[in-house]
Formats: sequence, C-alpha cells, structure tokens
Amino acid sequence: MEFALIIPLFMTLIFGVIEMGAVFFSYSTMQHQASRVARSVAVNTKAQSTAIADLKAAMPGWARDYVTVTITQSAPTDPNINLIQVRVALGSDHASPVTLLGSVSPWPLVANVTMKQELPYVS
Repeated sequence: MEFALIIPLFMTLIFGVIEMGAVFFSYSTMQHQASRVARSVAVNTKAQSTAIADLKAAMPGWARDYVTVTITQSAPTDPNINLIQVRVALGSDHASPVTLLGSVSPWPLVANVTMKQELPYVS
C-alpha cells in the first residue's frame, strides 16, 4: 500500500530530474553554439545563413526545429566598430524530450553573445 502511494511522487521526481538535465544540456549547447557562430562570423569564415544552419544542426534533435537564431551586426560596412550579436532562443517546452514540467509552465531559454568583428591580418 505504501508503495502505491509513493510511486507516483517518485516517478514524477525521476522524470523531473531527467527533464531538467535535458533542459540544462540544451541551454549549454545553445550558449556554446552561439559563441562558436559569433566567432566564425567575426573572423569572416562563415556567412550568416551558413552559420545559422550549422547552429541548428548542432542542437539536440528534440530542439532543432524549435530554436530561433538571430544574427545582427551594428555596422557591417566598418569592421573597426562592427559588433556581431547572436541571439538563440528556445522555449522550455521544447528543450527536453520529456515534457513533464516545461509544458506546465514554459519559460524562455535565451543565449546572447556579442563579439567585435576582427580585422583581417595584414603583414
């Protein structure tokens, strides 16, 4: 009888821990990929459209279709003052394959990275 009373609470706790781990993993991936994309755009190794596609491909499979990526530049024509800002957003209801807690009260996960454009090396 005690087992029948405790098992729903225990299973909710277990699935909650799994879901929060997946949410933290998704957020960590978002942060890392935003930094990587900002760096590749800042050193002119990738175009913005290619960088966005690469970022989405590097996200976990359950979040790949729901992530939104925005890349803005403050002054694209002047590399001396140009700032590249990468914003990656994802709702918590799509940040985990287990949607137990995130779907009840969803919150946004947002990663922002700003990086100054690097000037080409001149010898």
